[in-house]
Amino acid sequence: MKVTDQVPALLPTSARASGVPEAKDDSSAPLDRVSVSEPSVPSAAVEAARASVAANRSARVQEVIAAVKSGQYYPSPQQIAQQLVSAAEVAAQLRALLSRG
Repeated sequence: MKVTDQVPALLPTSARASGVPEAKDDSSAPLDRVSVSEPSVPSAAVEAARASVAANRSARVQEVIAAVKSGQYYPSPQQIAQQLVSAAEVAAQLRALLSRG
């Protein structure tokens, strides 16, 4: 993130002394401007986390597929019902939020 202009009165004295540009007296000019840019390449830690999650998910999916094929997978009816209710609650909340705007 880059801060290109700052309002000097809002900055601590150390920031003003460190070369942060002062705002101009022109009242038509914006007092502050901030631009945010994402890095074009994710950090190594983010990539490692993504790879780990992908590997764990893939392994879990393969375990479930094998259990379903062998007839050893018995999903809990209570868990299925809870997930359905949770999804319906989220959908209702989203509809309510969207209808307000």
